[in-house]
Amino acid sequence: MKLAFAAAAAALLAGCTTSPTQQAEIGYTPGALGYAAMMKGDLQKAETQLMRTDADDPARLLNLAQIYRMTERDLAARDLYAKVLENDDMQLVLSNGRVVSAHTVAKSALQTTATAARN
Repeated sequence: MKLAFAAAAAALLAGCTTSPTQQAEIGYTPGALGYAAMMKGDLQKAETQLMRTDADDPARLLNLAQIYRMTERDLAARDLYAKVLENDDMQLVLSNGRVVSAHTVAKSALQTTATAARN
């Protein structure tokens, strides 16, 4: 399995945060995961950055799904979480240093969005 530094989606799902000025996209071109823009609340910029990167990268998909959730596009977010689960898993390093599986994050997010849709 690959190891990548998780971006905001995994950090937000785990309730962790880092400063946008901290190095947060280790192994990626700065801005590729939209992390700093997301942490600053600039979701439009983050989405634009994410649309320019590898379409199948789990960290990218999780961040884009998080933006979709934050902008009330839950169906699109669920599609991205499902896509993460269809691809090979990879380990993500959260902002607090904890390592989690991309599949674990996607499964958790799918459960959360399904619960929210029922309420």
